[in-house]
Amino acid sequence: MEQTGPRQKQAACLSCRRSKIRCEYDVDQERCRRCLRLDVECVRLLYQPGRQKGIKNKRRGLDKALFQIDQAVKRARSGSNKSLEDEQILAQLRQILSDDRGSASTSISPRSQMNSGSYGMPDSSDSSDDDDGRFTSTGAHTPHDHMPRPSLVHRNSDSLAVDDAENPLQLLARASYLQPSPGSRYGKSPQSMRAPSNSDRAKGSIEDLQAFFAPARVNLDIGDDMDPVALGLVSEEEADSLFAFFYQNLAHTRWGLEPRLYTADFTRSRSAFLATSIMAASALFMPSCAALSKRLSNHQKDLAHRVINGRYKSVEIVLAFLVNIPWMFPGKQSTDDESCTYISMATTIATDLSLEKSVVFGEMMEPNARVGFHRGDYLEPRAALAIDGFPDLDPWSDIGRLLLRNRERCWISLFVLERGMSLARGRPFSVPVTRLLKECDNWHRFELADPQDGPLVSMAVLRRDLDGMFSTVRALCDGSRNPSTDGALVAQAIQGSIERFFMQWFTEWGSSIGRGLEGRLPPYVEILVTHTRLSIYGGVINHPTAPLEVRRFFHTAGLSAALSVMRVAIQGESQLQSMPNNTAIMISFAACFALALSAHTTGESILAPSVRNLIEEAATVLIRIGRITKHRNGLSVLYGKYLKQIVKRAVSNGEALRNTAMDTGFGPSPVQHEQHPIMTPNPVIAEDQELWPETFQFSAMSDAQIQQVLNQPGNDLEAGFGGLSWEDMTNFEWLYWPDIGI
Repeated sequence: MEQTGPRQKQAACLSCRRSKIRCEYDVDQERCRRCLRLDVECVRLLYQPGRQKGIKNKRRGLDKALFQIDQAVKRARSGSNKSLEDEQILAQLRQILSDDRGSASTSISPRSQMNSGSYGMPDSSDSSDDDDGRFTSTGAHTPHDHMPRPSLVHRNSDSLAVDDAENPLQLLARASYLQPSPGSRYGKSPQSMRAPSNSDRAKGSIEDLQAFFAPARVNLDIGDDMDPVALGLVSEEEADSLFAFFYQNLAHTRWGLEPRLYTADFTRSRSAFLATSIMAASALFMPSCAALSKRLSNHQKDLAHRVINGRYKSVEIVLAFLVNIPWMFPGKQSTDDESCTYISMATTIATDLSLEKSVVFGEMMEPNARVGFHRGDYLEPRAALAIDGFPDLDPWSDIGRLLLRNRERCWISLFVLERGMSLARGRPFSVPVTRLLKECDNWHRFELADPQDGPLVSMAVLRRDLDGMFSTVRALCDGSRNPSTDGALVAQAIQGSIERFFMQWFTEWGSSIGRGLEGRLPPYVEILVTHTRLSIYGGVINHPTAPLEVRRFFHTAGLSAALSVMRVAIQGESQLQSMPNNTAIMISFAACFALALSAHTTGESILAPSVRNLIEEAATVLIRIGRITKHRNGLSVLYGKYLKQIVKRAVSNGEALRNTAMDTGFGPSPVQHEQHPIMTPNPVIAEDQELWPETFQFSAMSDAQIQQVLNQPGNDLEAGFGGLSWEDMTNFEWLYWPDIGI
């Protein structure tokens, strides 16, 4: 009979230790007798005989190394008892730190390579072979890989702040860092070498919970089944040319992309959705790319649904949604396009990735420099880069700063586009004004800034401050309820407030984004600014506490702004070939606003036919722009056609009303023509020519000339005209203008 050795000692299970009873078990049993009887898990730790004495035995592994380094540094600083071993430890530490800095610097391409667009980033073909994980874009790491492990409580000399106390999910993610790792300092028990037990399954469930509450990070939409080049939809040479066309002809219309960053290769390695969207937008405006445009557009729609269903998320996916919104094809009905859905998805993903937070470097987070900072408003650079899939990138490098700045640019672009879409379609705002937006006035003044950052920030500032302007005007109206208040003075105060608002904006931004000696704004930006002015007048045109003089001012100023929007569109047609859908809606709204107001002028003023002629011209421009290529199929075509129908209907209704008035003997009294000057530029008048032209040529006038025409006697509104309801006009039902008396 074979003699067996002594039985291997093993510590009691946790259940028996808590109950302080003897733990009896058999070698071939996974659980002790008590745990079998109670049907509970039996967790036993490695047995360590005796108490380990001595200071050196209390620390092992990484804990011991850190303790030795700490003690060596303290002795080196004090200058006492410094041994040869301490010198060796410090020398090794310096070598490790220098090697780490060298590897970080060599992984980043110099500025000369940045200008060429290479960056030293891997292509989509070899990104999976990157051993050290730098610039990897596969998203294959575990949720905790490369992520900083901050403590729940931020400690310094003068504060005891709880990180992410404002964000419950992020706080739970931080709490997951405090959980012990599966391989604890006790080592593995003998049971772990056998088949999976209940304890193993429990550990797996704990790991699943930790993964569930892990911090958010990118989930990239890349792969051969998504990449348009890998699928054969477009060649690499065609992709490069389409990207170049986008930055040359379309980037001024859709802000948010950094051309030095988003080359064709890098974009494909980060997001197939964004790469396809950029190429599809370019092909839409290239006359010879009808078939290519259709292939890319179909693939883009498929990728959009895959991104939504697959829960992919990245900064590039947010940008892809923004790129698609301006030139969406019309649906079967005016509200069928997916612009609102895309904005909602972009906002959700951007918030998940904390794009709304400002990226603040270390020196700004020191106690003395953090005055006024709210911990929930900023993000540390390394944490931001780790979220975006660049955990090993130096935030101080040029490429690191470009990537960090790209996060903030994406959020500002989302805010500008969402506010513009909401103003054009009469929807409530959904993107909040965060600290990044409150302090973005000088954001474009940066050594690595893009030329389009100035126009982007200018529009963000204008739309950010619009709510304050609304509040100011309404407060002035509410303050005039006293019967003794002079309505004319209130109207002057409101006019002064609005003019100062826009004058301050023009003073700040006219010189930086204007063109020519006069600093004229680009037509696209000028339409946005003028439509913003129209939105102010329309938003308070029927305020219940507004005096009669204030209402008259709103009517005249609103009509002037509406005419100016159409005038800019007609005069700047050559620079509006890539007009977004939102701009087409803004022009159409301005046309209907002007048509409704001009129909209620007194006397035989030729203001109404002049406005109708201007609308006809604007509608023709919308149709031409929507058909810039045979395959464009722009939404502006439908709006242009519908405006022409509305004008014809208004003319027929006006003639019917005029004939009825003449038959009943209540027709309007004739107007003395000599009271009105001719407002056409540089008029040449013959002796036998009438002083009044047939109509005003608003499309050839300036804003000052339009204002002068509207202030002439005979062009004011009828006294009984109650005005327009902005609530009725800021939705798509405003197209049914015959319902309000035209």
